[in-house]
Parts: sequence; C-alpha cells; structure tokens
Amino acid sequence: MADLKFKEELAAYEAQKEELLKICLGKFAVFRGNEFLGTYDTMVAAYEAGISKWGNVEFLIKPILKEEKPEQFPALYLGLLHAGS
Repeated sequence: MADLKFKEELAAYEAQKEELLKICLGKFAVFRGNEFLGTYDTMVAAYEAGISKWGNVEFLIKPILKEEKPEQFPALYLGLLHAGS
C-alpha cells in the first residue's frame, strides 16, 4: 500500500497539515522524506517541481484537502512516473 511506502513523507505532511490547510487549501504539497519542497496550484506543477529538484526519483505529491479522497491518478499523485525511462 502506498501509505506504507511513503510513511516518512506522510508523517511530514501530517506535522504541517494544520498550517497548510489554513494557507494552502486546494493546492498540492510536495515531500521527499522529511523535506518539504513547497505547494503548487496544480498537480502537474508540483510534479515538475519535484523532478526539477530531485530528478527521476519517487516523491509524494499530496493534495491539501480537509477531507481525504481516493486519487484518480495514483502514479502521478505518488510521484512514481519516471520521465525518460
């Protein structure tokens, strides 16, 4: 399950969730390990920022929502797409 794979990233998100909900509701947060890259208006912008920062590695793109819902595109949500494979 993805939640287990991104345990560290999800913990980092949870630690900042309250503040992110206040100022970035509806945006996308990007994490790799405990490192928080930032928030972005679109999932595509978040993905491009993650690739630019870390390269072709796994990272978490987390929608900042009051209520969690299943994602339609889990590979992009989880940063699992590998550009130029």
